Amino acid sequence: MYSDLREEARDHARVRNAYFEQARQAYVSGNKALAKELSAKGQWHNGLMKAAHRKAGEAIYHQRNVGTTHIPNLIQGEDRLIDLHGLHVNEAIHVLKNELAGLRNKARSIGQRQQVLICVGTGHHTKGSRTPARLPAAVERYLLEDEHLDYTEPQPGMLRVSIY
Repeated sequence: MYSDLREEARDHARVRNAYFEQARQAYVSGNKALAKELSAKGQWHNGLMKAAHRKAGEAIYHQRNVGTTHIPNLIQGEDRLIDLHGLHVNEAIHVLKNELAGLRNKARSIGQRQQVLICVGTGHHTKGSRTPARLPAAVERYLLEDEHLDYTEPQPGMLRVSIY
């Protein structure tokens, strides 16, 4: 799922990189007009790449969160589940910000705390074994610094917050 949805963005990234390299070579050889033209094409593909990543991120989020929005919790009823697997850090933070705002409004309107489970994963799919997973750390930092929410980690890759 992930690879298929991200393929268009990867294609644009490859073309972008080729144009930027050609622009660099043209500049070094003294052909500044050609360098400018090639750079503009690279920037255009960069924009297309970003749009394709946005589209893929939305599709991944919706596929992962269909039918799994609430899970039973024997102690407190139901927890809301937000699964951020497969999203890039900036996409995940954007989604999380919107979801938490909506849940905060709901909690305040009904006068009841909302329990939320946020699935960030443990980084097993992160490329390169020496590269630490960025999503869990970024989400934890966002919850603490931007949302001012404490969290628990009931299991690795899963964060629980209480919203009111």
